[in-house]
Amino acid sequence: MILTLMTVLAAVGLAIPLVRRRDAARAQRADAVSVLKDQLGEIEAQAASGALGEGEAEALKSDLKRRVLAEGRRADAPSRPLPDRTLLILALGIVAVVTLAGTGLYLKIGRPDVPGTSALKGGPASMATTADGAHPNGDVTAMIGQLEAQMRERPDNAEGWRMLGWSYMQTGRNAEAAVAYGKAAGLDPNNAEYLSAQGEAIVLSSDGAVTPAAEEAFRRAVTADPGDPRARYYLAVAKDQRGEREAAMNDWIALLKSAPPDAPWAVEVRTFVEKVAADRGIDIASRLPAASAGQSPPQMAGPAMGSAPRGPTQEQMAAAQTMSEGDRQQMIQGMVSGLAARLKQNPKDRAGWERLLRARMVLGQTREAAADYRDASRAFAGSPADQQALRSTAQQLGVPVG
Repeated sequence: MILTLMTVLAAVGLAIPLVRRRDAARAQRADAVSVLKDQLGEIEAQAASGALGEGEAEALKSDLKRRVLAEGRRADAPSRPLPDRTLLILALGIVAVVTLAGTGLYLKIGRPDVPGTSALKGGPASMATTADGAHPNGDVTAMIGQLEAQMRERPDNAEGWRMLGWSYMQTGRNAEAAVAYGKAAGLDPNNAEYLSAQGEAIVLSSDGAVTPAAEEAFRRAVTADPGDPRARYYLAVAKDQRGEREAAMNDWIALLKSAPPDAPWAVEVRTFVEKVAADRGIDIASRLPAASAGQSPPQMAGPAMGSAPRGPTQEQMAAAQTMSEGDRQQMIQGMVSGLAARLKQNPKDRAGWERLLRARMVLGQTREAAADYRDASRAFAGSPADQQALRSTAQQLGVPVG
């Protein structure tokens, strides 16, 4: 619609001078001739009534006739560029050329399906970085403020709300993260990642309690994706908090049995389940799947569930509220560094690499993100599908992919 309007305006702007100006000039000449003829009639009437002498009347009539002839000759003056018919054809030709050429050029090089740079206005890459790759404002609060401003301008961007929710969680603002994830889920209600992230944020903002609102979010996530591990884990936690301990343990064990061999969260869930069983004097060794070779102990408290980044622990959340901006940024950087370290140990985690790329771009670490993308591509050298998915994610985030 915009293209059509622009084309019409351009064509009309070129055609009107060729048509309207000639019509106006012709109308002006016709009016002048009409006035002179009227004056000639009045002189003849005055001469007939005796108001004017015959000699005087003839002189005036001769002068008016010369002016009438002069106005008539102006219509065919040599200064006239083209005949009216030719000008009309030229105007229509210009309209056709502008319309067809403009439309053809747009069809050739236009891409209406591609946003300006990324899903966010200006995209993550628009958060300009300095020469050393650091964010120019130097603190996470400023970056979150930029995201908030972008979402006020683009409230219909689900991925933008997800990024804002993730940013809130990294600074312990879990209630606000729940709202942001909820907006993302509202825009894309079939996205299990948004829903389970919303539920986790509600849990963390409720001191670890799986509230009815959180449970509803997890149930919707499982409906969208029955295999979503974060939602399955927390639904089991909800059962455990209601006193359904055996059912909760069965669900956790079922979750571990369904975990892919290289699932980055499996070790932490297994450690958590084994600890719960030990505290309650339950022997579940025979019910657990065999541990994958090379698995290392978890490096963070609590399971990092699902394909989305997990939030900070309750201890980290409490500490973040009393930190200075420098210390808070250092804590967030430590989380990102921990994720990067785990990916070096388990590089076959594509979702983990995508989380790391998002985190790097939110922090303004463009060069590090580019290096991580190269490492991820090498890790999936034998899987073109995974490489293509990683490249697509990197391009959406504004990571330089070469």
